[in-house]
Amino acid sequence: MSTFKEYAKRAKERMKSGFWEQAKQNILTEKQVAATMGISERKVGEEQHRKLQRQIYDYNGFCEEQEFYAKVEEILDSDELVSNPIMRLADKEYMATLSPIDKQTYITKLATKYRQAVEKYHQLRS
Repeated sequence: MSTFKEYAKRAKERMKSGFWEQAKQNILTEKQVAATMGISERKVGEEQHRKLQRQIYDYNGFCEEQEFYAKVEEILDSDELVSNPIMRLADKEYMATLSPIDKQTYITKLATKYRQAVEKYHQLRS
């Protein structure tokens, strides 16, 4: 299926499912929460808009990001002591195909992504 048809199909699904009404409600709720916590409502609104843009224009990347965050959440919420969360998140099959330098680059990027997810987790939980 062509990219244009995929975009059109997703747009139609968003309109049918009430996506935009839910998005507006989420933005208002986030702004209200931000106001009670003393956080800039404008920044929260901008972050929500960026999230929506990513969800619409980079759907696959957005889904991968959500899956990654869910895995990080699972690690942080578990009672188990995880000594090496980065390797738990790593794709071992993919790593087997990489050279040592590329493995190091992959692990470094994964560690950065993990750190950002942990920061997001703590921001949302506190």
